[in-house]
Amino acid sequence: MKRLAIALSSAVLAFAMAGTASAATAAKPSAVQVQINGEAVDIGGVLIEKGKSYIEYGALFKALGYGTELDASTQILYAESEDYEIQASADADIAIVNGRTIPSTGEIIEREGRTLIGVRFAGTLTNHKVLWNGKDKTISLVFQGPTAEDKTSVNAFFSKMLLVEAAGDAEGIVRLMADDTVMDLDEVRANFERTATKTNVTEINIQAFGPGEAVVLAVEDTKKVSGKFYPDNLAQVRYTLHKDSAGEWKIYNVEVLGLEYTNIPGLFEQQATLPEADKAAIGKTFEEQVKAANEQDVEAYVGTLADFPEKEQLKDQLTQMFETTTLNVTSEQWTVVDYDGDKGTASLLVKMLSETETGGQVFKSRSVVLNDAVKVDGKWLLQAEAIILSSEPLQ
Repeated sequence: MKRLAIALSSAVLAFAMAGTASAATAAKPSAVQVQINGEAVDIGGVLIEKGKSYIEYGALFKALGYGTELDASTQILYAESEDYEIQASADADIAIVNGRTIPSTGEIIEREGRTLIGVRFAGTLTNHKVLWNGKDKTISLVFQGPTAEDKTSVNAFFSKMLLVEAAGDAEGIVRLMADDTVMDLDEVRANFERTATKTNVTEINIQAFGPGEAVVLAVEDTKKVSGKFYPDNLAQVRYTLHKDSAGEWKIYNVEVLGLEYTNIPGLFEQQATLPEADKAAIGKTFEEQVKAANEQDVEAYVGTLADFPEKEQLKDQLTQMFETTTLNVTSEQWTVVDYDGDKGTASLLVKMLSETETGGQVFKSRSVVLNDAVKVDGKWLLQAEAIILSSEPLQ
């Protein structure tokens, strides 16, 4: 059985279990019948407690088509189908479905040596609609998807998106956005026009599904084809899709959950074309920043940065750090990879060696950093925030 993020999930669930166990009044099974997708199933009695219906955990999930397993060391219950991976525990405050946490207080209980789960909660975990027929005393669970047809439609959306990317159709990518999208359409269009890429979607997993909405986790391997600076990367991306009035999937939101930059050495080949004077000035500002860091000169260091609201706070942080830490930073390689003379903006790519001494210990590392720059009153300054593209410790 797959165990998605088992280490993290186990720790979270173990923490959630602490101190939650409590006594409960005894209740007797009722004569309620259970149907799954219109068919009656015999999975034992239904326990009614405090107005809530419970069914034996393993029997219910087996009837729903799940494989189940109990980790005896952590008392965590696992259930898995083709589309859902569930981790839960009796008397815990949360359950985990495909990596998402869902409140579960009072939903999974132990009674007379059996583990029971609230029927409506089981429906939430497995995307089943739960219906109660008081006249017939019947609980019905009806699967809400994704069906095979749903999966095909989601896959078709990603195929369409990749075709739009291959065609370099900026307006086409905008047309793939939902009417209620939270994305900035101007930014989406500009980024698409700025750089041509080729993406290979290696995995597509539907994380959650409901009427008119699908949450999809995709693993994407994206490489630059042409255009402005772009780091090749391998990313885990969460798409929230909404259906439009015609029943077509459109993008409501895109979230990058994990990112690994690939082909780091090749980034230095993406040199921008710019006047030599500007290139030299940008490099000079960076060297001044390195010198200030090595000499523990707070004012000189901050003097290399473009203005930002937290400047005084940064000064205090640097002062405190320099009291206990000595830096020895060396630039191994740098180049300007993006430049806009009209706007006075640029991006500096740097590979550097850093030796940090603190508390009698010395740490060495090699890093590749991307730092934006801006021209202010004729002088190039670096932005306070930089992106670490890679970092490796050295012996």
